[in-house]
Amino acid sequence: MQQDMVANAIVVATTVAVVALAVMLHYEGLSALSKRRPSNDAQLGHRGVVVVVLWLFALHVAEIWLFGLAYWMLVAKLGLGGISGSTDTGLLEAVYLSATTYSTVGFGDVAPTGPIRFLAGTEALVGLMMITWSASYTYLEMSRRWRD
Repeated sequence: MQQDMVANAIVVATTVAVVALAVMLHYEGLSALSKRRPSNDAQLGHRGVVVVVLWLFALHVAEIWLFGLAYWMLVAKLGLGGISGSTDTGLLEAVYLSATTYSTVGFGDVAPTGPIRFLAGTEALVGLMMITWSASYTYLEMSRRWRD
């Protein structure tokens, strides 16, 4: 019982830290993107939207890796859960679990087990929020750049 409480506390604390890092990374990434616009937007034109999309893709990949590192640390290093459907608890398997969770594709071939399910549930919500935030930002950029 005491051991379960400690394990859950570690997972919750890790989840809070990773969520905070992911949100800050996304905010700072969008802020940097907004500040680095060319003074004359006509220089990039419609290609500017491609730059925005690629930048946002990179942000999402970085956020997936943050969560993947957390899964890997909690499972492989601390033994606080597992990844069912996987014979490997390596870093890339943890990042794959993170990508399917973050994108809300769902649990198919791999799924979290044990206390790390809390991290997975929270990551799905964070992924949904970050993806919609990016979609909103992209829409604003497109409407600004693609005015007739």
